[in-house]
Parts: sequence; C-alpha cells; structure tokens
Amino acid sequence: MRQRLVQAGYREVNISTFDRATLLEYYAKVLLAETAYVPAKEEQDKDEEGGGESEEEAEFVESKAGVQHTAGGEMSIGERRLAMEERLILLEQRRLEQQRKQRELEEKRCEQQLEQQKTQLQQQRELEGKKARRAEIAT
Repeated sequence: MRQRLVQAGYREVNISTFDRATLLEYYAKVLLAETAYVPAKEEQDKDEEGGGESEEEAEFVESKAGVQHTAGGEMSIGERRLAMEERLILLEQRRLEQQRKQRELEEKRCEQQLEQQKTQLQQQRELEGKKARRAEIAT
C-alpha cells in the first residue's frame, strides 16, 4: 500500500509517518482518483449552458484540455497528475492547519504557565512581606 502511494506521488518520508487509518484514507483517495471520470471544464460549462455538442467537438475540447480517456474510462496521466497535485495541496493544507492548531495550543499552555508563575511570585512576595512585618513586630 505504501509503495502504491509513493507511485501516486506521495513522499515516502511522509508516508512512513502515517498510521494505518491514514494510509487507508489516502490509498482510497488514490484509487478513487484513478477510477473517476472528470469531464473537461469547457465541456461542463457548455453542458450547463444547454448547448449540445457533437462527438467531434467533445473530443476536441477534451484533447485541448489534455484529457485522454482509455477504453475502460480511466483517467489519463495528465488527469492523474492534476488529481495528485490537488491531493497534495489538500494534504499540505491539513498539515498547515494542524501546525496552526498546535501552535495555538502551545501558546495557551505558555500563557497559563506564565499566569501560574505570576500568581506564585505574587504569593511568595506576600508571604515574604508578612514575614518581614512579623520580624519587625517581634523586635
């Protein structure tokens, strides 16, 4: 499974850190991307406008967009690359989001720790002040 993800364009270094559930998730995405048919953008736009097009026009639009379908309806190499790039971008976005959340948590911990230290310092000063007053009264 790891080898298949590497073939799909994921970095081996990153994959080696994934747990089983994450590996399965990414493997499923690779399989879905390889078997999914995504029509060319121009073709979708024309279909939404209601303009039917001939078979030749559809082939021209697809070839212009770099879309090549095999006999089984699988995605072309260009489509796979685009899908892989999209997955990598999403993965990078997730990683950055996790880093941001981690930094926020660390910042909160530091703030709490600082607040605790301030409280302890204040209590220590108050205690030292009480001791100094007691010493003055005793003398």
